[in-house]
Amino acid sequence: MELIEHATERADSAEVFEIESNSIPVQFESGELESLKYVETNGAALRVIDDGKLGFSTTTNWEDPSQAVERAVETAKFGEKAGFEFPGPTEVKKYDTMNREISDLTAADLIDYGKRITERLEEFDSDLEVNLDLNKSHDKIRVINSNNLAVEEEKTKLSLTVEIKDVSDDDIFSFYENAVAQHLEQFEPMDLVDRVIQKVKWARTESSIERGAFPVIFTPRGSLVLLVSLLAGFNGENVFQGTSPLGDKSGEQVFSKNLKLTDNGTLEGSPTRRSFDDEGLPVEQTTLMNDGTAENFLYDLQTAGLASVAPTGNGLKGGLISGADFRAAPSTSPTTLIISPGENTVGELISDIDKGLMVDQVLGLGQGNPLSGEFSNNISVAYKIEGGEITGKVKNTMIAGNVYDLLNGKIKLGKEAEWVGGSLKSPAIVVNDVNVVQKG
Repeated sequence: MELIEHATERADSAEVFEIESNSIPVQFESGELESLKYVETNGAALRVIDDGKLGFSTTTNWEDPSQAVERAVETAKFGEKAGFEFPGPTEVKKYDTMNREISDLTAADLIDYGKRITERLEEFDSDLEVNLDLNKSHDKIRVINSNNLAVEEEKTKLSLTVEIKDVSDDDIFSFYENAVAQHLEQFEPMDLVDRVIQKVKWARTESSIERGAFPVIFTPRGSLVLLVSLLAGFNGENVFQGTSPLGDKSGEQVFSKNLKLTDNGTLEGSPTRRSFDDEGLPVEQTTLMNDGTAENFLYDLQTAGLASVAPTGNGLKGGLISGADFRAAPSTSPTTLIISPGENTVGELISDIDKGLMVDQVLGLGQGNPLSGEFSNNISVAYKIEGGEITGKVKNTMIAGNVYDLLNGKIKLGKEAEWVGGSLKSPAIVVNDVNVVQKG
């Protein structure tokens, strides 16, 4: 008997999220092959609505579904009130999410990628410590519920993360870069290597900057500092609870007219393109901000039901920068977040700044108060800009400000957009008057 059938005998209604996954993670340490694994996952997450309350459990035991059902029903006794009913059959447009070339990659292929990457970096500087993780995965996902919804999809993914440590007598400079692709033709590891080499070159000189308010270029990865607050503001759950500063601003211009922010899980070329969310609803293209004007918010089934609005296909097991796990319950999250680019190259953005910073990575995303827009972060990777040129890395430096104030001022956007973690595509963003403090 299928899990869904067993669940509907014990609960008023039910939903099952199933995943069958095969992956090959490969790890290199200090330029040498460290580990190789073959990982298979065959699991399910069960949600039930019983007596108006939500219950949840997971299982990898397909021979005896009764335990998962009993756990879900038991948790429903103490669960939150269900603000929705599981949806019925839904028309889902199928997208090209499975790539045979990636699916057919072998462990030897991944090891070859790793060797070529490490060799290229050794040619640049044999003293660099190079660690990298490569992973190929092929997932089959199915969502079914007791109201006869049934959708399924196959997805492939090839990911690469490179960690660099540049050790000198009195300093260790470390950072990472990553790349994710759904189709092999999108995978360009040597572009990543070029970015790594450039950042190491910039960091070979050390600079200092006095306390003050300066213009800051947030690289695509650095833009996560700003997006943490924006995502909290556009999250329908925060809007419903009245904690989002954007909740009563729909239709108002609250940011620079240069800004357009879209959530589009159907985007062609996205490394995380998908046909439906983890609740089985079709993913959509939702314009969150257009010309600086707040337009829409993101909702999963639960939050949409409580707020009496339509869901937007944003019920996901994972967030913008956190990996998905079938053991997590779905919650409101963007699928593929796009910040529209501008007209200036990164070189032009740098040349326009007399004194400031380029921020690439920080420690502790979300420090401060994301709901109010306040952030305060120690920098892990940033470079000083002086006289329109990068003069070297900065150390022991902190940045702070309010996202809503900074993005309502004069900003500039780079025209080269990059994928960050597979779920964000962003250009470099220049904002003024960021508070900068260098310690020591």
